[in-house]
Amino acid sequence: MKRLLAILLFIALVTGLGACSKPSVSRDTLTYIAFAPSDSLVPLDIGLCEPNVMHAIYDGLVKMDTDGNIAPMLAKRWDDSGEKTVFYLDPNAKFHDGTPVTANDVIFSLDLFFKGTYSHGFKSRIASYEKNDDHTVTLYKTAPYVNLFTFGIENIFIIPKAAYEKDPAAFEKAPVGSGPYKFVSKDNDGMITLKAFDGYHLGKAEVENIIVKPPVDPSTAVIAIQTGEADMFMGAPISQLSVFDSNDKAKVVLEKNSWSANTLLPLSNRLAQDHNLRKAIFHGVNRVNAVALANENIGDPAVNLFAKRLMGEFADKSYGPLYDEKLAKDYLSKSHYDGSPITITIWQETALAESVQSDLKKIGIDAKIEQLDGNAWFDKLEKGELELTIVPYGSFSGTLESLLISMSSTGANYGERMDKNANYDALIKQMQTETDEAKRKELIEKALEILYERADVSNLFDTPFAYIINSDFDYSSKAGAGSLCLYFGDIKLKTGAQP
Repeated sequence: MKRLLAILLFIALVTGLGACSKPSVSRDTLTYIAFAPSDSLVPLDIGLCEPNVMHAIYDGLVKMDTDGNIAPMLAKRWDDSGEKTVFYLDPNAKFHDGTPVTANDVIFSLDLFFKGTYSHGFKSRIASYEKNDDHTVTLYKTAPYVNLFTFGIENIFIIPKAAYEKDPAAFEKAPVGSGPYKFVSKDNDGMITLKAFDGYHLGKAEVENIIVKPPVDPSTAVIAIQTGEADMFMGAPISQLSVFDSNDKAKVVLEKNSWSANTLLPLSNRLAQDHNLRKAIFHGVNRVNAVALANENIGDPAVNLFAKRLMGEFADKSYGPLYDEKLAKDYLSKSHYDGSPITITIWQETALAESVQSDLKKIGIDAKIEQLDGNAWFDKLEKGELELTIVPYGSFSGTLESLLISMSSTGANYGERMDKNANYDALIKQMQTETDEAKRKELIEKALEILYERADVSNLFDTPFAYIINSDFDYSSKAGAGSLCLYFGDIKLKTGAQP
């Protein structure tokens, strides 16, 4: 969650174009405007680096293809079960310094991650791991539902043991990976230059050079794409995509992402203890208006409790009515609401908060909006001082099971601050250890029914994400648009584009 917040906050950074003052020098060079600064190029704290730079320099065990399917990277094949995932490494893979990638490097990298800033994410998913032979490793899961593929794509980057142990400080300045691009330089302004790795085991990248410029205000980035000062940008504002409708120099790739950035959560004692008040809010929010007022009518009003991508086979199944003004007023009349304002605290999505505020006023609930910066919002969350909030919820590496767990009384930050439901908690506890997939689905179904009735989570709409790419390049990864995960090595130079 913190990593996601950091990424989304960085999108709003205004650092000035700086290095964006000159156009790309040739068509064998793609200039990319980052959506996060790269304060470190060593993937031990992934919150300090633009993730797509990590994907360029380092390999993971697996990757996504453009449709979002799991594809080989360092692992050429794998065996997956509810207990473990076995990865078989490609014996032809080499690091940029020419040394072979072996199971020792994978184990070494995992050792570092388990001691690092995000160790909780690893320990909550990986119970243990071992080397089977020089090119085989096994990762044991903490629970049958854990998806080590999607988690690994976001979090597991393989570091060469010998090069890092020799001189960690030197490695920080000149990192070595096994990815499709070699690190060349990083200037004082934060601009990073990468060059295609001739010996890449999956084939040399077609675009020779990648220039990664520091993040700028999204509107400034859009202008840079229009003027040719940059070739690619992620997280483009939905409201500005129409400027490319008649622009044949750039293409927009738009896709629903793996989380909803528009989830309404009741977190105060007043709301936790008043079921009818929560139900009034749940049924009183007009999701169609939310899309219209907050997202230029782009996106679909939510019919699921969580993002559709993560709902899987449970997507679009009805558990009861959603927006219903009369029903909301009926619940409000049975609540203990005393007329005092409910505070909607946000760190973004002002227009969405205003839409919710207007809807609640219609049913008789007074609401006020409190907008904070991201750090202040987190402080209030951790202190239990939020009442009603709108948050990004879900992640590419998450599962429906993990979201349901977060709504239980053991769910850190959210579930622990909501109402306590013994039946729900019992289902979740059983779901976490159930190895039979059919039985686990039955438990999920029952948990969703209870969660709907609790009215502890109100998904408003699934937010589409977009990237813009210069039309000289061929890359239409909907998975990339939906997950903020790009692979520069998969970008092609269009036939006819002049280097």
